[in-house]
Amino acid sequence: MHRQRVLTALGAGVALWALLYFAQKIGFLIAWFLTGTLLLAEWSRGEKISLVRRLFLWGCIYLMWLSYISPYFLKASLLGFTGLGLLGLVRSNPQRATLWQNQLLYGLLIMGVGWGTVGWELIEPYSIRRTLAFLSISWMADTSAYVFGRWLGRARILPHISPNKTWEGLIGSMGVTGIWGYWAVPWVGGFEGVPGVVVGAFSAVVAFLGDAYQSAWKRTHGMKDSGALLPGHGGIWDRVDSLLWIAPLWYFLS
Repeated sequence: MHRQRVLTALGAGVALWALLYFAQKIGFLIAWFLTGTLLLAEWSRGEKISLVRRLFLWGCIYLMWLSYISPYFLKASLLGFTGLGLLGLVRSNPQRATLWQNQLLYGLLIMGVGWGTVGWELIEPYSIRRTLAFLSISWMADTSAYVFGRWLGRARILPHISPNKTWEGLIGSMGVTGIWGYWAVPWVGGFEGVPGVVVGAFSAVVAFLGDAYQSAWKRTHGMKDSGALLPGHGGIWDRVDSLLWIAPLWYFLS
């Protein structure tokens, strides 16, 4: 399992670097959109969303993504959200209506805003150094939390949701990611007056919340992993759960 994880991580790293270096902005935009579609597929499969609902919901989320990288799609997104909300309200079965509204709410927030702001951070403006600096914050938060949790972890935070999450891992992650943020945040830009150490440390807390939310979602739906696309790692959502929460934080701060 560990060998699979390492090989998959190395392969993904090489693919990302090649994409950044050779494909440039348009190639990265296409990759972001396709990866997001795989992410939506994992979420929809877990939620058991019907084909008709997927067409409505995915279309609206696609518009939301596009609105983050092009303001021309903003009005269409707002109209789509209104239509989806009304569709859920007029459902005759109260239980189905509640389920639809929950899927609408969390779908738009986690998948729509989360992945949409990832696209905004990665593509506007596009540069290899800026993109790697942004992605490295999420990687550093996850990795340091895992290392400190395994090394020093004793006090569990959410044993009923994610038994491996500990206070020692979270505090260690805040320290390491804060130090990393001192270097990385200035490369990304847009945080005038906010120290990179603060942005980095707060990102570690938000990354923990994203990981915890996804763990709770998987337990609720009886799933070990969100998918099986990445050997040793699970699905796309298993790898970008922190990023989906860090990106909105950075978007609103900057």
